[in-house]
Amino acid sequence: MFNYFHQVARFPVFSIQYPDKSKKTFFYLSSLLVISLMVGCNDQSSSVPIESSVLTVDTIEMVQQGIEKSRNGNYKAALDDFNQVIAENPQDINAYFNRGYAYSSLGQFKQALADFSTALKLDPDMVQAYVNRGNVYLQLGEDEKAIADYEKALKINPHDAFAQNNLGLAHLNSGSPELAKIDFTQAVTIDPLYGEAYYNRGLALIDLGEEKNAIADFQKAAEIWEEMGERTASDAALAEINALKKASQ
Repeated sequence: MFNYFHQVARFPVFSIQYPDKSKKTFFYLSSLLVISLMVGCNDQSSSVPIESSVLTVDTIEMVQQGIEKSRNGNYKAALDDFNQVIAENPQDINAYFNRGYAYSSLGQFKQALADFSTALKLDPDMVQAYVNRGNVYLQLGEDEKAIADYEKALKINPHDAFAQNNLGLAHLNSGSPELAKIDFTQAVTIDPLYGEAYYNRGLALIDLGEEKNAIADFQKAAEIWEEMGERTASDAALAEINALKKASQ
């Protein structure tokens, strides 16, 4: 139904607030710039912005213009484009979805949730909208709502590695490392080169007291990221390994 832009960038390091106010750092594929989320590990990511469906040349071009502005980090200007499209056609699902992404990038989460929800009213099977709405809930610490959205996305598309990874994050954040381990394992089964999922499974394994297996996962993540040229992410994984080894001495 929709065409997708290829995912072109990963933005690891997403901090989630725990109930006890401590913070734990997860690796999280941002929906940034691949708006048609925010967000799989394959060429058709559920985190990328969707291209406009056929309406009129002007609205199609306006949506694409807004997407390009979001790609460049100019979210406020992108909002103007999406607002104009929606004013002309209140049924343009692509404008709602991408406006929701722009709102979430600006930290305007209430508006983002409203837009993703509207997109889902227009298309109840829109996996990307469930995933992106789940991502907003995850950032807000509303883990149960995030879990519900990721599970809905996976029911529609069981092969969405990004949704599976983020379901694991929500489970880990809500204090269920056993479930998180299952989720991350499924994510790397779907995409064996998903560095974020290996890293996050390593965190779950630490919580489960499986330090040796955690080191193996961090090593795998580091190798994948090194091969991809993501040195900062690779160094973060190696730092986890060093910390575990020092703790065991």
